[in-house]
Amino acid sequence: MPSEKSGRRIKSVDKTLQILDYIAETGRCSVSEIASHVGLSPGTVHTHLTTLRHRGFVQQKGEQYTLGMEFIPFSERVRYQTPLYRAGKDEVDKLAHEHDAVAHLATEYDGKLLLLHETFGKDAVGKQIHIEKRNQPQDHMHSTAAGKVILAYMPREEVDEIVERVGLPAYTSHTVTTKQSLYEELDRIQEQRYAVNEEEVVHGNKGIGAPVLHDNGDVAGAISISGPANNWRDVRLEEELIESVIRSANNVEIEIHTGESIQ
Repeated sequence: MPSEKSGRRIKSVDKTLQILDYIAETGRCSVSEIASHVGLSPGTVHTHLTTLRHRGFVQQKGEQYTLGMEFIPFSERVRYQTPLYRAGKDEVDKLAHEHDAVAHLATEYDGKLLLLHETFGKDAVGKQIHIEKRNQPQDHMHSTAAGKVILAYMPREEVDEIVERVGLPAYTSHTVTTKQSLYEELDRIQEQRYAVNEEEVVHGNKGIGAPVLHDNGDVAGAISISGPANNWRDVRLEEELIESVIRSANNVEIEIHTGESIQ
């Protein structure tokens, strides 16, 4: 959910969105669980849910509620309205199949890493890990290749704000957990134009990411690829993967710039 900002708000709409956030976070929950979380009476929560169910935004299964199918066309519309997605989808597909790995197209939203597209190569390793994380913004960008490369090209004051807000928790023993270490790495990433996730989220999984930049130098997002760390330790192979990811990111930049120039 976006950070709190000043301005007038409609409390009932805000509560409805809190209810949807909670259902999305839990997967399925009851009226009483929602009421306890959002601070409303069960009767009021039931009224919200009845309205949402009527419009197709929640589904009821016994006493449990889940998100409804109506969100699917909404999410697809949002994706297709994003220039990065339109420019990068096919390039990500090619990257995944070329290296038989998992390839991602990501952007930043409210300090989180948001996955716009993901593709698996035929024999890609670690599919289940990525499926479980799919469609959920990742709160901590500092531990992923795509997240780090986006942070590297963001204004440092924005990075400071994100780090202060969400922290730098360790997912594995390899995760960067101090500001100094992170900022030193972000400087290196800008110089070399790529980032590496060396088993920083999951032991045994390695990622390589490159930025996708607008004409003015602002970061639109990142392309990344991930696979088994042991198989990718060969220096020549790693260099080949880095070159391939950077080339894909450059191709997406060209598509975005072309689209921006004809608008």
